[in-house]
Amino acid sequence: MDQPSLEYFVEIARKLNISKAAESLHISQQSLSAYVQKLEKHYGTVLFTRKPRLKLTEAGERVLLAAEEIERIHQELEEDLTRLSIGEETRLSLAIFEPTISPVMQNLPIVEIGKKYPHVAFSITTGYNQTVLSLIQEGRADLAVVGTADMDPKLLEDMEQVELSYDEDCILITEDVMRLYFVDEYDKYVERFSGGVDLLDLAHIPIAMHPMESGISKKIRNYFMENHQTFKVFGEGSTQDIVNSMVLQNNAYGVCTRTAAEALMAKSGAERLHIFPLERPRLERRLVLLYRKNDSRREALADIAAMFEAKWKGLPEPPQLDLEE
Repeated sequence: MDQPSLEYFVEIARKLNISKAAESLHISQQSLSAYVQKLEKHYGTVLFTRKPRLKLTEAGERVLLAAEEIERIHQELEEDLTRLSIGEETRLSLAIFEPTISPVMQNLPIVEIGKKYPHVAFSITTGYNQTVLSLIQEGRADLAVVGTADMDPKLLEDMEQVELSYDEDCILITEDVMRLYFVDEYDKYVERFSGGVDLLDLAHIPIAMHPMESGISKKIRNYFMENHQTFKVFGEGSTQDIVNSMVLQNNAYGVCTRTAAEALMAKSGAERLHIFPLERPRLERRLVLLYRKNDSRREALADIAAMFEAKWKGLPEPPQLDLEE
């Protein structure tokens, strides 16, 4: 007689309820009861007492200990084979959306990856979203971190996605600029903007932006065009730090993620800055880690991606992001 698998036995032993175990295993109670009878026949002993409730016998306790040990050995074997599938001294390519390079590098799960995959080394490349996406689609990158603001979902159909962070945009404007452009109605507009800002209300104030080819800047430009309005560009900065610097030092306002804006306010002083919710146009940014669904090392990449996710989810607060496209 072939030895029955112990997988079902472990589930019954842990739940001590046939109906709940059957539901968890997605089989019928009758099939599970028949399995128990077959297992007891195989070992020649009773593994469960049925009354007044289901309970392991001493023999059942010993079988459970052995089954859990077998389960542990199988898990270690799978992990060893996963490590073997990556190979010795393997170099994995990680492509990163350039404006997010700082928070991504600060929060790489290097220690976690190194413990499980000691022979893996990363090569890092950066670029804007389209470049990064092309690298992973063409197989020239194994993992990629991208910002998905305004990205066509069809471009991601062949990718597994692990969300790292989500943020919303707000308006960053100094006290001095508010008083300069709303001279006689400062208090009125501070109160009004606290409930949300329509960018059309700020059309007469210069804006510090990311390069015009970036996704968020395109959305802002299109919003003004759709409403037959013009806007004044004070200057363009390739990173959020540069944009924020222009906001702090000049007569301009900027669009910024709330996380980054609140970090800047804590550093610069609340008396100097206003952070207002951006009501229109609605801008939301997600930072995701991608790997190809058909990659030959998919299981190992999924494991590493899970380490990324655990690292980011374990942060005390979201990292400062700059998810421009």
